[in-house]
Amino acid sequence: MIPALIIWLCKKYIAPKINRKNLAHKAVSLKGTLLLILFIGSTSTLFAQQSKFNIKRNGSVIGQMSFSQKEEGENVFLKITSKVNTRFVFKIDVETEDIAHFRGGKLITSGVNRLVNGNTKEAKKTNWVNDSYEIQAGNKVSKLKHPISYNMMLLYSKEPVNIPNIYSDNFQCFLPIKKSGAHQYRIDLPDGNYNDYHFENGICKLVVVHHSLYTITMERV
Repeated sequence: MIPALIIWLCKKYIAPKINRKNLAHKAVSLKGTLLLILFIGSTSTLFAQQSKFNIKRNGSVIGQMSFSQKEEGENVFLKITSKVNTRFVFKIDVETEDIAHFRGGKLITSGVNRLVNGNTKEAKKTNWVNDSYEIQAGNKVSKLKHPISYNMMLLYSKEPVNIPNIYSDNFQCFLPIKKSGAHQYRIDLPDGNYNDYHFENGICKLVVVHHSLYTITMERV
């Protein structure tokens, strides 16, 4: 949008038909307009946050995760990507991409995508449609009426103070979150495992994933 406006202004104010008498006046007007456009463009993204995490198992780095959050007016866009290369009983390569869009503090859409050893896993989507959420996992579709104001992706940028339940875009349900210490929280997952989240200055610095077969840590760098 900004480049298109600049091109239009150049055509309008620097066209060959402009005479020398009006050139100085037009140049001043153009300069002011361009400054306004650049100011609007620079302030359209009011807040941007990026964090990177090392994913570790038994003290060794097995992958990286990247989190980004961008705010534009009342819109908040979240994205998490990760890549893990490790070996349990056999070699496993996992790539993930999670996205979410909030508007006015309410989740509008989210998506969870997984690629395991080159095979695409069942995609999961949550979309606000006609006053309720349409929840899709593969070909299965269900409805959710309860509004979603906080999901698990937001854990990486906002400490869940006084928030009893959060929405899991992966399990597609609300999960209770319990305070386990100073700026520490635990989430019990439907599959019997649990995650611990540690915060510093309101931002997540460490996640410990407790699985029945392994423990993985994600440390902010």
